[in-house]
Amino acid sequence: MKTSRHSLIFGLSYALDIAGKNNLSHSKSTAYISVHIGKELGFNSEQILELYYAALLHDIALSNTYEMKQHCIDGSEMLAKLPLPGNIADIVHYHHETNDGLGVFGLKGDEIPLSSEIISFASTFDDKFGKKADRFNIDLFNEVEKWLELCKHHYLPAIITAFEELLKYESFLLDYTNQETKFMMSSKMSIDDDVKFDPDEITIFARCFADIIDKKSPFTFTHSLGIAEHARDFAAHLGYDEITQKTMYIAGLLHDIGKLDVSVDILHKNDKLSAEERYEINKHTYFTRKILEQIEGFENIVEYAANHHEKMDGTGYPYRIPGERMSELERAMAICDVYQALTEERPYRASLSPDRVWSIIDGMTERGHLDASLVKVAKEAF
Repeated sequence: MKTSRHSLIFGLSYALDIAGKNNLSHSKSTAYISVHIGKELGFNSEQILELYYAALLHDIALSNTYEMKQHCIDGSEMLAKLPLPGNIADIVHYHHETNDGLGVFGLKGDEIPLSSEIISFASTFDDKFGKKADRFNIDLFNEVEKWLELCKHHYLPAIITAFEELLKYESFLLDYTNQETKFMMSSKMSIDDDVKFDPDEITIFARCFADIIDKKSPFTFTHSLGIAEHARDFAAHLGYDEITQKTMYIAGLLHDIGKLDVSVDILHKNDKLSAEERYEINKHTYFTRKILEQIEGFENIVEYAANHHEKMDGTGYPYRIPGERMSELERAMAICDVYQALTEERPYRASLSPDRVWSIIDGMTERGHLDASLVKVAKEAF
């Protein structure tokens, strides 16, 4: 199993927008603006690729903290551990700096990496216009020009001049405001990256994003890592090859990535969830699918990860898929999820004893929720 570096990063950037509760295309829109400015300033292809990925990943630590300085530091540290080209970690470290020294680290002028200040400008622009710019018209254009005038004393003059040049092309803002192109932004930037990631490199990214989930909910990373290990071992016990075992491991790490859409108050609630809160938390598997299905080569991972709350009798969520329409490994992942959830501590209870865990799982099997034959295998595998 291999996937393109571009496809993986582009797809996972959607999770960052969900986590930040932005306009669900903030990372892509920031990258779109940044790359066009970079090209206007004469960046070479390596610099453009570095700028592009830094823009897509600039909010990687936003769910950790909304305090901007710490968000920059955490993001830089996370990105330094990933197999990425260039100095992306340093660019993200300073992506809230402005030429006038009013950024979070107080850097001025040449002290700021140029790519960092480009992303600062592009991100600020999208924060201002991204949520309301649903169509391009003269009123929006005039508002953009007024905003740009106010920004001239904040940002490097070369960045302002480059953006003014871009505004001369109607297509620039037309593409930016066209909702149909929001999730195809890379085609508007002519990004050329043929690097392919192997399963071990993909796993590094998956562990990073599991850590992002952990920062939102203290028990989730243990949950995701536990499921990943159980899923891998379960696949091995069933006789699947090493690649399939690694695929299940990655799916386990990412199965709850859609929980980045769920508020912390709901995830940490000690009492029974209300109908509204249950509806909100049930959406997480839907968003897990929407994030992962954007990634090339993740077809099997999508199914293993996103269907872990479906049930044999078709009463699960979010698609009500009956057992006969799920693969053996999808049904195995559902068992892994239940087992791991019952054996770990949660905000509202301590971990359960092995006898109690299997008693509950047996009850779910009798009610038609889990695959009886695979539950028997799980008792051996775990």
